[in-house]
Amino acid sequence: MVDRLRVAVIGSGFIALYHARAVAELPGAELVAAANWRPESLARLAAECGIPRTTTDWRELVGDPEVDAAVVATPNSLHAEQAIAFLDAGQHVIVEKPMAMDVAEADAMVAAAERSSGFLMVAHCWRFHPAVLALRDRIAAGELGEVVKTRGYGVHARWGPAGWFVDPDLAGGGALADMGVHAIDTARFLLGGPEPVRVCAAIGTRYREIAVDDDAILLISWSNGTNSVVESGWWQPHLAGLEAETEVYGTGGFARIFGYTDPPEPDYEHCPQSMYTAQMAELVEAVRAGRQPSPDGADGRVVMRVVEEAYRSGGVRAAR
Repeated sequence: MVDRLRVAVIGSGFIALYHARAVAELPGAELVAAANWRPESLARLAAECGIPRTTTDWRELVGDPEVDAAVVATPNSLHAEQAIAFLDAGQHVIVEKPMAMDVAEADAMVAAAERSSGFLMVAHCWRFHPAVLALRDRIAAGELGEVVKTRGYGVHARWGPAGWFVDPDLAGGGALADMGVHAIDTARFLLGGPEPVRVCAAIGTRYREIAVDDDAILLISWSNGTNSVVESGWWQPHLAGLEAETEVYGTGGFARIFGYTDPPEPDYEHCPQSMYTAQMAELVEAVRAGRQPSPDGADGRVVMRVVEEAYRSGGVRAAR
């Protein structure tokens, strides 16, 4: 049992800061290092979070006896290589979503975790939001009866990312890979973890001249008989629901996570730091207990399978 989990953050962008703050807030964890090829952003992250060691070469931290776990918060094309390297060195890994560029890479990561003494966790953060957990429990208790349909959202209205997010060689896909994965995993989590049996999709690039998708509608049929509609996009003119917001239609009732209003309440915070801290706490507690943290690589692979089948159904070449 580790007394305190010593964590290195790989990447120093927007999402890496959330993970670093999460580690810093937990008494059972310690930020010991950060790595990124851009020294300026790396220095900013280290200064803000009090990280004592930085390097522009993440490989220096692989197998380092002073590093117990790595947060992989880099462009999607690096996830598999970095996660596998740390796992093969016996270190724990929490990897940002989507876990990989495709199912083949996800399989390689799962295989690395199976042969490693370290654990692999996939950062599907909405599983740790109190509203999501509460609705999952209501569904499991039968309050809504049999769940017939869900509708979930992974959409940005009136804006979208740039940089590596719109480069297919670095991202593997567009808004579906970036935002849709939240809605896919949240729906599956609410339903108790069924397997996808059919995926149909309409996918396009409609709002910007970019090399990846910015609009998609998916229909997922699950092994428990529920159907899920998932909408993803960037630069949409209107939001029908916030990121990961999910409507649940059952034979005994209806429920909706978050209940978005446009505009939202002035003090509303949709993506709180507390969600990421709870996610990191799951990794820390699991390692201390010697158990697999959740969600694991198999959960992340299911999402990658849905994404891959959706791109195939939509006639889109998503990755590389």
